[in-house]
Amino acid sequence: MTSCPLLTSASTKCEPMNPAAPVTRIFNLLSPLFETWRYSTRMQEVLYLSFDSLQEGVGASQVLAYVRKIVATCPVTVISFEKVMPDKNLVWEVQNYGVKWIPLSFGRYGMIGGIFRVTRMWSHIDRSKIIHARGNLSGVAALLRFPKKWVWDCRSLQADQRRALSVEKRITASFILLRVAEYFLARRSTSIIVITHAVIPIFVARYKISAKKMHVISTCVDTVRFAKKPFTKTINIKVLLAGTFSPAYDIKMINQIIAEMKRYRTVRVTVATASGATDAWHDLDYDEILTVRHADMPMLIQRHDVGMSIWKNDLGVCLTSVASTKTAEFLACGRPVVINSLQGDFGPLFKINKAGVVTETSAIEDIRRYVTELFEILDDATTPHRCRLLAEQYFNLDEGIGRILDVYRQD
Repeated sequence: MTSCPLLTSASTKCEPMNPAAPVTRIFNLLSPLFETWRYSTRMQEVLYLSFDSLQEGVGASQVLAYVRKIVATCPVTVISFEKVMPDKNLVWEVQNYGVKWIPLSFGRYGMIGGIFRVTRMWSHIDRSKIIHARGNLSGVAALLRFPKKWVWDCRSLQADQRRALSVEKRITASFILLRVAEYFLARRSTSIIVITHAVIPIFVARYKISAKKMHVISTCVDTVRFAKKPFTKTINIKVLLAGTFSPAYDIKMINQIIAEMKRYRTVRVTVATASGATDAWHDLDYDEILTVRHADMPMLIQRHDVGMSIWKNDLGVCLTSVASTKTAEFLACGRPVVINSLQGDFGPLFKINKAGVVTETSAIEDIRRYVTELFEILDDATTPHRCRLLAEQYFNLDEGIGRILDVYRQD
């Protein structure tokens, strides 16, 4: 009889070995090593700098949405400036997402206040982390810390935009200061994120940098929260005008289009203002005004038929860097938008996908053409599908986060 090598003196017979037992034992031995490897290979911590409040506007719609996704891949700390300091419950709510939040008081307005904000943000920066600086002033705070790796998230050509919106459009000391800051941000940052393709040639020519350093990640929308909804079949057309209504908006053309629409159909116009909105909305031809939280925007958009985001086409080069957040939100909900032709990359995309009307001049024959095109789009039952498809292809938050993480991973 063949002896059993595992048979003890107390054994009376040889039991067959479980074939899975060695695999189980190996797995149990290697599991702690695997967990150690998994955490050691997790991406380096990101420090996200934002001058925008997380409680309102683009801070709520963009920054908070981004970091909630990013934290699934790497640890994230956010520094933001808050006009109203959040209570403990709100801070805990953000931290429950896994995000460490350092809210700083906004402080004084004006240039002096801006300098103090840059200084305070600078004092909180840990240069050993991956720094994601959203906007110019956040970028300056990062630049002065000389971090090992940092990303300048350029949201606009700020110097050019301020000059274009000024009354005299002169080259002032503040314009020169902002342009000098842009030069050093463009030259010294590890990578640059821009929100349009149209602005890349401007940067390459102006600051003599390689286009390979620049990454286009357009304004993004959470396509789960902003869900598509078919048109509600009514005889009325419900127009929603939402945002802060900066002086860049062409209020005159918006009113011309609304007036032409009312010649043929019943039109109801709702204005939805956000915190920080200017008084420009007073000049709009509207029926109702609301103040809404960003959390309520998906439902509000779905209750309307069309949005408008028409900037003045004579603002010059700064228009190449524009991609409004609310436009992406309307598209995700399946709603067309009326936009101006020179706004970033929107013009060609909207024309190809028939996702809205693209305006050029305010000549009366053009206004009539815009309205005719808009009626055709609103009468087309497939319009919500085309708008949604455009949002998913070009403005999808998940796709944008993937590209941001790719930027972080670059040497």
